[in-house]
Order: sequence, then C-alpha cells, then structure tokens
Amino acid sequence: MKKNLLLAALTLSAGLAFAQNTFPTSGNAGVNTTTPAYNLDVNGTFNANSISLGKQLVLPQVPSTPERGIFNLILPALRSGKRLHSDEQFNNGTNSCVLYNNAGNGNVTLNRVAVTGAPNTSGYCLEITHTGAAAPGLGGYYQPAMSGANKTLVQLFRAKIPVGYTLNFASNLLGTGFVRQWLTGNTGTGKWEDYAIMIVCGYTGTFSTGGYVFLTGDTPTVSTPLVWQVASSAVYDLSDLKDNTIQNQQTTDQLADLRITGNGYMGGNVGIGTADTKGYKLAVNGNAVFNKAVVKLYGNWPDYVFSKGYELPSLTTLKEYIDKEQHLPHLPAANQVEASGIDLAENQRALVKTVEELTLYIIQLKAEIDALKAQVQ
Repeated sequence: MKKNLLLAALTLSAGLAFAQNTFPTSGNAGVNTTTPAYNLDVNGTFNANSISLGKQLVLPQVPSTPERGIFNLILPALRSGKRLHSDEQFNNGTNSCVLYNNAGNGNVTLNRVAVTGAPNTSGYCLEITHTGAAAPGLGGYYQPAMSGANKTLVQLFRAKIPVGYTLNFASNLLGTGFVRQWLTGNTGTGKWEDYAIMIVCGYTGTFSTGGYVFLTGDTPTVSTPLVWQVASSAVYDLSDLKDNTIQNQQTTDQLADLRITGNGYMGGNVGIGTADTKGYKLAVNGNAVFNKAVVKLYGNWPDYVFSKGYELPSLTTLKEYIDKEQHLPHLPAANQVEASGIDLAENQRALVKTVEELTLYIIQLKAEIDALKAQVQ
C-alpha cells in the first residue's frame, strides 16, 4: 500500500513539474523576470544549438560613454546603401532637413547651431524648439526620402531627446504591403543616442515620401519649452549599392577625417572643397601639394621647332604681336587665365615651344654678333 501511495505521489509531482513548462497561448513569457516586455523576455544569457528567425534580427544596444549613450551594433552595416543626403553632420547646412509642423502655428522652430561637445566632426547640430501644440504630435523635422517599389530605406540620426518624450515616424503612401519598423529604441534618455527606422516599401501601389520625425509627450509652453538637438541625420537606400559612401574611421589610429588604405575606383567626378566640378574629373577649390605630378600629353610635343623645315617667326613679327596682344604667342592672356584657369599640360607645352623658339633667336643673334665682330676686326 505504501509503495502504491509513493508511486502516485511521484507521478503527480512529475505532472506538476511538467506543467511548469506549459505557457499560455497569449501574453508575454519571462525567464528570470516577472515583467516580460516581449513574447519571450530573457533576463540573462541563454544557450541554443540554433535559432530560427522570422522577418528580422534586432541586435541589442551596448554601453558606450555616459554622455554618448548606447551604441547599436547593426548601425554601421546599414550605411552600406546609397546615401541620399551628403551633408550628414551639417557641415554646410541642414542636409535637406526642414521643419515639420502641419499646424503651421509657429510653435516649432528649427535652426542650425554650434554645439560644444557635439558627437560629430562639424560642431553644428539642428536644434528644434517647441513652445506649444503642433501636429502631428509636437512636431519635429522632415528629411525627404522618396519611396519606390520594393525599396528598403533606413533613416539614421543621432539626437539628444529629453526623458519623457518619444520619437515617432510618419510618411505618405509607401505602396501596398509596406513595413515600417524601428531598429532601435525610440524614447528620449537625455543623452546622445543613435536612432534608426527602416521602411520596406510595398511591391506595388502609390509611392510618395517618408522621412518625417516627430515627438510626443507633455505639451511644452513658451516658459517651459521643449528643446532637442540632432547631431547627424541621413537616409540610406539599401536597395541601391551603386553609390556606396566612404565612412570616417572611428578608431584611435585615425589621423584624418578620411583614409583610403587600398586601391579604389571612382567613375564620376570628384570635388575637393567644392561640389561643382565644372565637368572635370578632379576639381580642387584650394591649395594642393605633391611630391611629384606627371601630366601626360598625347603627342605634338614642340621639339618640331628644331626641325629644319620649321619657320621661325621674325623678331619684327614677334614684336608686332606683343605690342598688339600684350602677351607672348602660344601662351594664354591674363583674362583667359582668370576666367578659365590654366591647362597645365597645354601651358607646359606652350612654354617649351617658347623656350625653344627663344633659343633659336639667341643662336641667330649670336651668329649676327660673331659676324659683326669679324667685320670690326
């Protein structure tokens, strides 16, 4: 009898132990937490032989500095697409960011301001100030991003948003079946944080613009305004890899804003200090220094001046030209240089031709001087 009772007790306890691993069909489940925020919330580490993912994997944010906030590991990978706005850190302007307030009541302003200690290289940020109700939410800023069939767009920005306020994202039509998802948190922490939102456009339908960011929270007033700052903002088209950008290194060996340590190819035009290359492959607005520069000409080097059939202009003809044009033949006039610059290769060719012609004049004059000396003697 005792054996039967013991067996029954063991069977019942085994059933109770097994029941502890049965979860309800709705709600969130927590491991080492009584307040799970997700379908499965594990407060700690876990081990698995494999993980099967559905639509996406969002990596956790990891600690950085107290002022900088936290860093999301996936953000550098998202920068592999085509950057739609080039002035990400507001070096020269607002990078196409404009005020977003559909109410149009003047309660929201946006300005580019200098900020000491800003987490960027320009030292400038967008400062957005709210002094009352706006729409949608409390208003914010807009950075245009045109959607399209099957496009994947990611808007990345670094901002300092006060505690108690939440970021929201709005857009116009993005096609049938679009998905819009925050890849980071979207709440204010009072510290500089990186924020990212992804748009997967629909496969068909009507497509318009995205890139609208606004805040929600307690309504500010003129006496207690809401002020937040954006240190960088850009939109990347992950569907277009033909215009990948070169990112500044964030390592201790970084000696400049940009380093290229390997070979590269640029199929378009490059401007340094200017966005207008005037159609040239390389345009530099400023000074440049070289250890060596080789300019290759395609034929017609002026050694033909020394050939026996070359007709050297007379000194009388040369003087007449100088009196009229106020510069040497073959060389550009001052007004031409001022308007169009100097073609180094062509100018060097013209200089060599001029030197060779002057050499022939000297030889001729030497012959005439020798003849006069002979007559005097």
